[in-house]
Amino acid sequence: MNIRLISACSILLTATLFTGCARQGETETADADTDTPTEQSVAASEPPTSPAQSEEELKRSMPAPKITPVTINLTLSPKATEEIKRSGETILVEVIYGGDPMASAQSQTNEFDLIELGRVKKELQGAETITLSEDVINKAQLAKTIGQPQVMINATSGKKSSNANLLNCDFYWETLSKAGQAPVNIGCKLLSEG
Repeated sequence: MNIRLISACSILLTATLFTGCARQGETETADADTDTPTEQSVAASEPPTSPAQSEEELKRSMPAPKITPVTINLTLSPKATEEIKRSGETILVEVIYGGDPMASAQSQTNEFDLIELGRVKKELQGAETITLSEDVINKAQLAKTIGQPQVMINATSGKKSSNANLLNCDFYWETLSKAGQAPVNIGCKLLSEG
């Protein structure tokens, strides 16, 4: 029974391949004469056959990358504030800027599979609002990306009083254009707070 099923599937697949290739030999001018406006618009929206060509066309059709400063509002729970003050600990905020790689730049990605556009670390003494300028972004690297640049924000304790991280902070990952619209709120509490 299984052999018959496999044979039938093979025959159907072979027939589909041969009949599906029949239109490849026809000229585009013959198609243009018979296509209706609806068929022409569907054909125009189909992706080009060359991956490099389609990627370049896609990049040109997208809005230009928006580069903007990012304001980060870091807050601490009351217990975290108390522990940071008591221990003399700091808060380390790490910001990574990146972009989705073009096919030609796949081998140049970072640990997040992004083309890295910049990285900043800021050490804070407590809850604080900081603004990061767009100057940290390597604009030459933008040519290797497709779509809008992204920003990731992570915060941990500075490990001054302990080798272990003491804080559980929100992680943020969004497009840079969205992150620049309003302050990004990063809330932190002690790991022991659950």
